[in-house]
Amino acid sequence: MRSVQLSTCLAAIMALALTGAAQAKDSILDQLRPVTDEIKLKGKKGHDLFHPGYALGDYAGETHAVTSHADGLGLFTSDKFKTSFTVTGPGMGDGVSADCAGGQGRIGLDWLPFKRDTLAYICAYGGAAPKDAELDLALSTGGKLLNRLAQPQRGGEFHYGDVTLRVTTELLGGFTLSNGQTSDYLIARPDGTPVAAVRKTGLQPTVYLPKTPGPERDAAAVLALSLVFFMDPGNNR
Repeated sequence: MRSVQLSTCLAAIMALALTGAAQAKDSILDQLRPVTDEIKLKGKKGHDLFHPGYALGDYAGETHAVTSHADGLGLFTSDKFKTSFTVTGPGMGDGVSADCAGGQGRIGLDWLPFKRDTLAYICAYGGAAPKDAELDLALSTGGKLLNRLAQPQRGGEFHYGDVTLRVTTELLGGFTLSNGQTSDYLIARPDGTPVAAVRKTGLQPTVYLPKTPGPERDAAAVLALSLVFFMDPGNNR
């Protein structure tokens, strides 16, 4: 009898927690919808099979990714990932180039509340990108319980000229049990104001970009594409 009561109690607690989480994340999307454009990433023909093209609203370019995964008799795993892409769009001149790989970043991420790996996902940008533009995305097993159940936790910071944005994995569409892969990212200013988001669920990722043209929209687009094309090593487990 006690075990039945305990199970019922735990189920009720979980149901309340999930309802609260879904309502909280719905409020984030409610904040974003009036001030963002919801855009589906579309595939396009690239200059060869290894560099497929894409379009994200007014932004377009090509991407190239390389990943490797090794499992040493179940005793250890090793993941290597490298992504590069180009993007052109309004106000970007001849376009921006990005090179992303695992490494040591230069941006301080002490504001993150979770324990993180030594290595991070680092993106450096060239072409028309501002000097010293960089994304440092930390990989972690920390975070809130519900978030850990839903997807691996990631968090980082993006510097793009005068624009600084922070990104965290969040439950944007209500609670779902994870298949081990990252799917939802929230992009916000350092003061916590949400400005954009990425959902990598389904066949076509969805990106929410600021409606107002300008440096913040361009920065959010470059950051969002960096997240869309991120070949997360956690997805191999």
